[in-house]
Parts: sequence; structure tokens; C-alpha cells
Amino acid sequence: MTATTALARPFALPKSCDDPRMVAAMGALIKGKKFSKRYDASGALTCSWGKKIPTASVTVALPSAPPKYKDFPQVEVPELTTLGVEAQSGGTEIALGGRSLYNQAFVVTAPQFRLTVDQLSEKRRDDDLREAAVALTTWLMS
Repeated sequence: MTATTALARPFALPKSCDDPRMVAAMGALIKGKKFSKRYDASGALTCSWGKKIPTASVTVALPSAPPKYKDFPQVEVPELTTLGVEAQSGGTEIALGGRSLYNQAFVVTAPQFRLTVDQLSEKRRDDDLREAAVALTTWLMS
């Protein structure tokens, strides 16, 4: 598929947060967490799992929707580079006495959509975020 074909192909936001492909892609990030909420915004859908920490969410937005995170550094992920998309990753750590709380996000920017996978947890989940983003991007581009 050429870049021109990718741009010309119509894209629709997922219709359901319980789509088995989305749930499977979120894998380890949502394991054991109950579905919490669906947020619909202009040009964006956010699905959230977990009512208490840890939580995980995914936002699929059209390119015209305001970005959720825009200042994260770019990262190289071979599976995403092959698809012709850009990836960013970042987060914050909040120290609470001897414990830490991590708010992390992985963002994929494609011509048709912008995908954000984020989590709030007491441990870093870099690999789980990347794996979820790769699986979701692969599904959305198929």
C-alpha cells in the first residue's frame, strides 16, 4: 500500500470498546480490570478499563482531533516504521513516600488516525504499552 492509498482510504472510528480485536490488543494492560467508561468526543473515542489504580485506556482519534499528548520524544519501533507511522512515548513519575505512581502513554500518528494508549500504575509498563499500540495500529490499518 502506498502513502497515497493510505491517505485516500476512508477511516472510521471503532464502534465499540468491547470489540474483541481492541480487547485482545490491550492484552496485559487490561487483564483483570473491568471496563470502566467510553468517552465520545468530536473525532475521538476513548475506552477506559479499571476504576482504581491501575487503569488503562486507549483513544482512537481522527487527525483533526486535538492531540492528547504532543511533546513526547519520538521512538523507533520497527513494526510501526514498517507500517509508515510515527511513534512517541513518554510519561511522568510521581513519588509518594517510598512508592511511585507512573502515568505513561504511547502515541502513534498515522495519516488516517492518532492512537494513544496510556496507563496509570505503580509499575512501569513500557513493553505492554508498545505491544498494545503495535497491535491496535496493525488492526486499524488493516
